[in-house]
Amino acid sequence: MSNERNYWQRMRRSRMSRRALLRASGRAGVGAAGLALVGCGDDDDDDAQPSTTRTASQQQQQQDQPAQQTAMQQQQQQTDADQQAQQADQQQQTVAEQQQEQQQTVAQQTGPARTHGGTLRFSTPAATHDFFDPHRGVFGPTQYWMGFYMNYMIRWANKEAGIMEADITSLPETPDGQTYIFNVDQGARFWDQYPTEGGRDVTASDIVINFDRQIAALDADGNPDARFRGQDAFRKTSSYEATDEQTFIAKTGGPDATYLGGTILRPFSWLTSPEAIQEFGSRWRDETANVELSSGTGPFIPQTYDPDIGIFLERNNGYWKNGPDGGQLPYPDAVEFINLTDATAVDAAYRAKGIDIGGFPLSSVQVEELTGDFPDHETAEGAFGFTIVTVMGTYEPGWEGSDGLGNPYLDRRFAYAMQVAVDRDLLIDAVYLGAAKPSATHFCPWFSTYWTVPPEELRTVPGFRIDRDADIALCRELIAASGFDTDRTVTIYIPDLWENTYPGISETTRNMYREATGINVELDIQPYTVMQDRYDNKTFPGRAPTWTNPPADLDPTAQFTLSLKVGGASNLTQYNYPAVEEIVDEMTVTLDAEQRRDMALQVQRIGLGVDPDHGLEGIFGWFGVMNGVAPQIWWPYVNRDDNTWQFAHDSHNHDDTWLDTTHPEFPA
Repeated sequence: MSNERNYWQRMRRSRMSRRALLRASGRAGVGAAGLALVGCGDDDDDDAQPSTTRTASQQQQQQDQPAQQTAMQQQQQQTDADQQAQQADQQQQTVAEQQQEQQQTVAQQTGPARTHGGTLRFSTPAATHDFFDPHRGVFGPTQYWMGFYMNYMIRWANKEAGIMEADITSLPETPDGQTYIFNVDQGARFWDQYPTEGGRDVTASDIVINFDRQIAALDADGNPDARFRGQDAFRKTSSYEATDEQTFIAKTGGPDATYLGGTILRPFSWLTSPEAIQEFGSRWRDETANVELSSGTGPFIPQTYDPDIGIFLERNNGYWKNGPDGGQLPYPDAVEFINLTDATAVDAAYRAKGIDIGGFPLSSVQVEELTGDFPDHETAEGAFGFTIVTVMGTYEPGWEGSDGLGNPYLDRRFAYAMQVAVDRDLLIDAVYLGAAKPSATHFCPWFSTYWTVPPEELRTVPGFRIDRDADIALCRELIAASGFDTDRTVTIYIPDLWENTYPGISETTRNMYREATGINVELDIQPYTVMQDRYDNKTFPGRAPTWTNPPADLDPTAQFTLSLKVGGASNLTQYNYPAVEEIVDEMTVTLDAEQRRDMALQVQRIGLGVDPDHGLEGIFGWFGVMNGVAPQIWWPYVNRDDNTWQFAHDSHNHDDTWLDTTHPEFPA
């Protein structure tokens, strides 16, 4: 029991909400200002002063006394307010901690002892992969795999609740609103594997080199590389240094509400070894299927990858974290991701114990049927973080269109018509069998309730409203007003994985566009890698509704900065609207969440084309379509934490998942 209690005491010290961290930063700033006002001195130095100097000083102190008293009163008032807020936070935290300790105690008393062993198996679309480079890999499946074998500086314990926790470093100290002091004090070690044979401790100098690479965003030959999607986020760091081997200090140019969530905690901010950066070089870019080009600190080490088979990871026997029972993590001997993209195949694999956790692309109906056959299997349901979006073709003026006759999207009326042409309700039924909701944008999907346009308002927006006839009429009016030659053919991409996962969806989508627009719309089935290349060279012809990555943070401020500003690393459609940029810049330096939320709603209304002061000039290049409701089911021998079924980027929370190898259902 003492080990259990010590574990949760350690967890309390290593976890903090975003709100609490910002409050701590604010308190630190006020305290520093107060100290500057009241001053401080050394008694010995005062005694050594000549009498004339001391007298002058005493006179000055008498003159300053009222101001000092006022400052001290203000400081005391602020301290009292901070203490009250802190006490309220502590009371809430104490209740939650007591409940958590009780749950852990009950689980320890009634549940089986954790066991090491077994292979934890998932399904995955293995071919949907871009880079094993931890600073370039942005595809959703790749990032999910990396969560099992890479570590962050700090990480999300629960992104939905805004709770951060230590990972390679402890949570940062924030002496003011723009300084973050990270201590490399968690015992992190690089793998005992080339190019770090023998393993070694992670140091603050290693973090400096990772920052260098993210900010420079150069390939091994020294050329700028747009595939470093984190470059803009890391460039918000005005200075950084390792003051010793354990202390890393980063500073921003001023208060930045997005720095932790938008830089340190975002996907592909994993830390790799400087040896790997030096040794693997351009191979990381060119040998995209070579998983041996990996160097990390995580609980598992990748061994093999085949896009037709999957990816296999073995236990890191030198992992540096311990579990709740004090035993060394991880518990499983291995993790295997098996290439399965068809829901029927996933269903069959689950029934045959070919996978231990059944998830995407299983539908809610299939999970309900599985539950009927396996009533003792646990299930969970949450938002599917991968938003379905429709993407306008590039807004790049120099692109000549898919037919060489000019870029039709430069007239925002045509671009808006292609958005209005999307029948959200048709796709909700066709793809998710009704188990989905419309999302305004991928920045703020429907489950981001604090930040997104309210659902009742969204249902009045063209393209999202239920009146399909009105949308078709508007779509054709917009095309006619734009002067688009209706004899032209519009060709847009649709991913091969989309059609493979939902057979027949391409034809459904093609008919949807043709019915709404009255023009010939062709769908070109291509892999995501081809699409990525066209994004990068600014010749993207448009994309039918399909997935995009989950939001890195529910607060959209950081993603707005990356995607809606000219030159942003994620501004793949070349969006350019100065009025939105001004709002986004203001959001970045606004620490008050409610004010940021109001600005975020204004940005969304401009981007959706419903702000009366902006018309269609500021419409987005990406429009949301929907997010599904994601069901999961798992075999009784799988023991997992609630935080392993969040809306996205939760795979690292599987680091203490364990398999009860003594359970009668456990596969021999």
